[in-house]
Amino acid sequence: MKIVNITLTILFTLFAFFQLNDPDSLSWVVLYGYVAVISGMAIFRRYNLALILPGIAIFAVYFVYLLPSVFEFLTSGENLMNRMDAEKMYIEQTREAGGLLIGLLALIFHLSARSKNSRSKNV
Repeated sequence: MKIVNITLTILFTLFAFFQLNDPDSLSWVVLYGYVAVISGMAIFRRYNLALILPGIAIFAVYFVYLLPSVFEFLTSGENLMNRMDAEKMYIEQTREAGGLLIGLLALIFHLSARSKNSRSKNV
């Protein structure tokens, strides 16, 4: 588990770093940094439910908010690697939805690990 948590910490720190040149970098650095911090805490078996649950809610709500753009992208026939322009915002929003989904899955993973960790302490 420690290797997975170290990997997630590094991965989400890199995600945050690579967002620094993005026009809306602040929100993405905060979101990815949030997951990096939770993953870093998990290295030491610190699973803070008061941080994990709101994170899951934020990532899930934002992901659902972007789903219409994902559906528009899927029906457009566009390539996700195409340049985004003002008339094709769904390309960028689909990329953002993918990042949110990865973050959401990481947070759910930590919630699951927390549950397993607390059960093993009760045995």
